[in-house]
Amino acid sequence: MGKIRQSRYQIQYRSRAKEPSEPVRIAVLADLHNRVYRSDVPSLLRMIRKMRCDAVLSAGDLVLMKGGHFRTDQAVSLVSELARSLPVYVTNGNHETRMARRYPAEYLRYEQKLHEAGVVCLHNESADVRLKGMELTITGLELDYRYFRNRYHKNLSVEEICRLVGTRREGRFQILLAHHPKYFPAYAGWGADLTLSGHLHGGIARLPMLGGVISPDPELFPHYEHGLYESGTSKMIVSAGLGTHTVNLRVNNPAELVIVEIKNGNRTET
Repeated sequence: MGKIRQSRYQIQYRSRAKEPSEPVRIAVLADLHNRVYRSDVPSLLRMIRKMRCDAVLSAGDLVLMKGGHFRTDQAVSLVSELARSLPVYVTNGNHETRMARRYPAEYLRYEQKLHEAGVVCLHNESADVRLKGMELTITGLELDYRYFRNRYHKNLSVEEICRLVGTRREGRFQILLAHHPKYFPAYAGWGADLTLSGHLHGGIARLPMLGGVISPDPELFPHYEHGLYESGTSKMIVSAGLGTHTVNLRVNNPAELVIVEIKNGNRTET
């Protein structure tokens, strides 16, 4: 049984609130594909609980939808168990949207299980959340299959994001759950303070100094394949993902749980 890598990031946020809040700790799930690579759901649950997180966010592809079959049982088990004690917000990746398009009845049953467990599904929607005194807005951006093509993908504009989800909400820390990191310039232009993405599986195989080798699309040496990126005041964290699909292989690239700590920049350390 392999280990799950834990990657931690700290993000500063200057709140308008007079009183500083405690840091908010968020567990980020991406690309589970219904199975943790070389590990299991109970191990992942223990890791998240040990971190004493305040919320769980999924940037998409919890499920596996490939060819003529789909799998959702471990995805449902994971987020349902987390939702027993934590707020959980999810948006769809290309695997969920493909499942909804090809098997709508089965997809609706899957999402109904999430609703019954208390999971909040964001389909081009936003939720205002208050955690430890910090005012956050979580927006789930759901793109159709045209944006996931490799050679002939549709370009994404700020105007299209506004059409899908509306404008960002001022005076709050804006988190955008956007599965494909390729469009970070548009996410930053829209006004996301922090974008959480996945999709590229960390490049599947990783080489020293070169980073990720190939994306699932496939594309050689994809950009924005893993880690922290910045554009002005906007930041994006790209998870290497928790699972695999089609080819069950990750080289120098273990399953990854991302932990983000959002710290109020007004806070004075003593």
